[in-house]
Amino acid sequence: MFSLPESPTLKVALFVLAALGVSVMAMAGGAYLYELAAKPKTAFYAELGSLALQLGVAVIVGALIKVVVDWGLSQRARYNEKLEARKEFMRRVRAMHVVIQNAKDLLNAHQSAKTWGEQSRRLMELRPEVEEISEDLKASHGLFAQQATIIEGLEAIIVYLTESGREYVDSHGVVDSDFKNGERLATTIHRTGMTWVQDFMQGGTDYQQRYVANLSKSKGTMRKEVYGA
Repeated sequence: MFSLPESPTLKVALFVLAALGVSVMAMAGGAYLYELAAKPKTAFYAELGSLALQLGVAVIVGALIKVVVDWGLSQRARYNEKLEARKEFMRRVRAMHVVIQNAKDLLNAHQSAKTWGEQSRRLMELRPEVEEISEDLKASHGLFAQQATIIEGLEAIIVYLTESGREYVDSHGVVDSDFKNGERLATTIHRTGMTWVQDFMQGGTDYQQRYVANLSKSKGTMRKEVYGA
């Protein structure tokens, strides 16, 4: 039993050969019928030329339509790809915010040296993740209209988190010692001047100006460009 070859190229070649064969047979049959009808060959050639012209116009129009359709589909595919990349960056920044907000809520809920240590270390781990988001965004040229503003916001958050890490390195020994002596975390924070975590827990001026404002610059700007609001 005859079966078509698996290769797409061979399939196309066979189709072209078959189409040419049918065309030649049709023209030969037409010429023969014209002879039977005792019509001059010039009439046959005129009809053949007219048919060829119509076919040529149809091919050209079809090709133009295909070009336009293919262009539209490619543009749509590029738009969807760009939109998905934007959403992925926004998801990564949202995940960053969830970690920071959770750290703030847990510190206020427990007010303990143990929670301070755990959440400070988690914020230290978060900083390189934010750096990676910023670097990836720098490499994705033209992804957002206000890309420079978004990167500026992320870089400022990195600096903000860096100061949290420094405070942890400088203070964790004192916090552990005070905890063993029965001191409350709030007392240690006030006595040793741990201004970063104090302002962070209270949602103070530094938190508002250096984190919330820069979150709006980054995540807020992304949201406007993705969803228009």
